[in-house]
Amino acid sequence: MSMSSGGLTRRFRLGDLMVRLGGGNAELLEEFPQERAKFIQMAGVLLTTSGIAVISMTFALYDGVHEPLFWAVPFGLIWGTIILNLDRFLVLSMGSIREKWRLFWIFLPRFAMAVVLALVISTPLVLRVFASDINEELFVIHQQTSAQQAKLVANSSKAREARQVETQIRSDDSILAGHLPVTVTNPQLQQAQHLVNTLTPQVQAAQSAAIRAREAWQCELYGVGPHCDGNSGIPGPGPISRAKEQLYNAALANYNQLAGELASAKTALAKAQKAVRSSATNDLAKYQAQARQTLPALKRRYAQLETYLRKTIEAGTNADNQNTGILAQLQALSAASAHNSSLNAARIAVLLLFFLIEILPVSVKFLLNLGPLSAYESALKSRDDEKVDEVKLERAERRRLQEGESQARITEREDYRSIEAGKLKAHVQVEEDMRTREVDLGRHANEYVASEMKKILDLALGQWSKEVQSSLSRHPGAGGPAGGGPGSANPSSNGSSPPNPLGNPTGLPSGTTL
Repeated sequence: MSMSSGGLTRRFRLGDLMVRLGGGNAELLEEFPQERAKFIQMAGVLLTTSGIAVISMTFALYDGVHEPLFWAVPFGLIWGTIILNLDRFLVLSMGSIREKWRLFWIFLPRFAMAVVLALVISTPLVLRVFASDINEELFVIHQQTSAQQAKLVANSSKAREARQVETQIRSDDSILAGHLPVTVTNPQLQQAQHLVNTLTPQVQAAQSAAIRAREAWQCELYGVGPHCDGNSGIPGPGPISRAKEQLYNAALANYNQLAGELASAKTALAKAQKAVRSSATNDLAKYQAQARQTLPALKRRYAQLETYLRKTIEAGTNADNQNTGILAQLQALSAASAHNSSLNAARIAVLLLFFLIEILPVSVKFLLNLGPLSAYESALKSRDDEKVDEVKLERAERRRLQEGESQARITEREDYRSIEAGKLKAHVQVEEDMRTREVDLGRHANEYVASEMKKILDLALGQWSKEVQSSLSRHPGAGGPAGGGPGSANPSSNGSSPPNPLGNPTGLPSGTTL
């Protein structure tokens, strides 16, 4: 029972995992168990596409990039995980939308992305299915490419140089074998050869003319012969036969003359050729010495060029034979399908099969959303709406609290500003009061100084008055009204004058101190 219970527990956990993978809420689906199968099936579809992606990437790395399986399989698993996440995102991002136009516009870009993924994933699988046909076509393509490369190498500058060096080597070998590289001649030989060439056809023509003239003469004499159709038909000597005899003699003389000239020309030609052969022996020795000097360097250069061209062709052939990647396989498959309609139909069918499998998750989700909301989707939507409302309420409460805190901070700032303003105002008032008091103190000081100065001035004037009265009492007739006429003496005639209290800053008599 415990094992059975453990098995049931593991199955339920696996089912919950499949539900979550398919985009369902395992806790909410406890209330709607009839909806679990739909999400488990969606998870199966996602796992199918990701599994095909794993196989596709493994084949791509193993067949196209030629990586060992030790590396191809882990990278294939990573790629399958990526495809699983992408397909799950494409499915879940469509949500439970039921508005057709909105659903269509949401589905369209996701479908386009699914198409791209399907093309990428299905290509290695198609190449793997038709591997034998691709290998046959690759062999043909490699042979054609090798022929084109060989033609290009043959037309290259190195190949032209190699041909020139080979020609020079053959010429030097021929010289060493006793053949001059050029025709040795002189003006006498050329003239004699020209005369022989000119007289030879003339002699042949004169000989033919003499033969025909003799046949015509014989036909007139005897009436028989291979060419007697144009004779008079009367055999025997006569004027016609004698005339034809004269023509024959003239033709024979012309022939003999030309034949003699030809014989003389041939004799001169033989002498000229003998002289040329004697000169050619010296020229041949000179050419052979030059050939022995240049031939080893030419052979070394030719060997270098031949080695370079051979390595170039081998490198091109090796590179072409190694060109068996995905692009080369696609090219071979297209070329093979172009002249084989059955192969082309099979290729399209296999490509469509894997293509439809890869776009299946998005297509299934789109078809499911065309129907009405299920009970599970309605409950999920209600729960989501409740969460949205809770979030809105929390956000409103946080905003209210933030506004209250902001208002409190504003009030604190305003109180602080009012306190600072009060302090500033009190400081200004103190300053103004101080200035007012300074003015009052200044005025009081001025009044006090003025009163004291007035007292001092009164004292000085009193002292001065006493001195004047004392002086007048000591000189009774000096300063009264009776002696004050025009003839009277000046009180200051004795050289002394009363002090002027206004003549010093203190207003006191000279020598007086306070």
